Amino acid sequence: MTPMQVAVYKSLGVHLAIAIVLLISVTFSPDPLPDLPSPSAPVIQATFIDAQAIADQQRAQAQAEAQARAEEAERQRKAREVAERKRRQELAAQKERARKEAAQKEQQRQKELERIARQKEQQRKEREAQQKAEAERKRKEAEQKAQMEKIMQEQLAAEQAAQQQRRRQQVLSEVERYQALIKQTIMRFLIEDDSFKGKQCRLNIRLATTGLVTKVTILDGDPALCRAAQSAVLRPDRMPMSDAPDVYEQLKDINVRVEL
Repeated sequence: MTPMQVAVYKSLGVHLAIAIVLLISVTFSPDPLPDLPSPSAPVIQATFIDAQAIADQQRAQAQAEAQARAEEAERQRKAREVAERKRRQELAAQKERARKEAAQKEQQRQKELERIARQKEQQRKEREAQQKAEAERKRKEAEQKAQMEKIMQEQLAAEQAAQQQRRRQQVLSEVERYQALIKQTIMRFLIEDDSFKGKQCRLNIRLATTGLVTKVTILDGDPALCRAAQSAVLRPDRMPMSDAPDVYEQLKDINVRVEL
């Protein structure tokens, strides 16, 4: 029960008690006393004064109670206003705290995003630098490898050229040697005649890999000497011949000059 309700109930109780007292004093008063001498007038006046005082007291009490109720209502209204104001202030403070927290979180989130973006950018730059360095390293390796291969090829070509030159010299030497041996063989089997003195003959001789003579052709020269030289070429079983294929290539079709 609120203080306002208690005050109302008390006021009602007081008014009810006063009404009962008045009712008893008016309705249930005892039989009138025998007429008394003149002093009865002051009694009536006293009774009227008491009722007036009670009424005044009741009005004063009612006013006091009404004022108390009004003051209580005003106090409660002000209390409600204060509570409402506090509630609104608290709500506003909560909203402000929530706003600040949200702003702080957003700021932190933005900072984190910026940090992640910087980190990713740094990682991207590092990857690009590594890729560039790797590409440069591979390029240098490829360039060095190409240079080494070029040098090796040049060295190999030079060695091959030198070897081929040496071989050509060897082949020429071998060809010249076997040409001399073939000519010596022809001269060994040639039947000389005094009429051949100061004369010459040039023959074309074709040989097999074994040195076997496959064909002899007179190119030019003294007829008699040429016939004798042709017979001398065909007389041995075979001519001297090298086992080296490249030397044979130079000897398989040769021209020989026979002169005395």
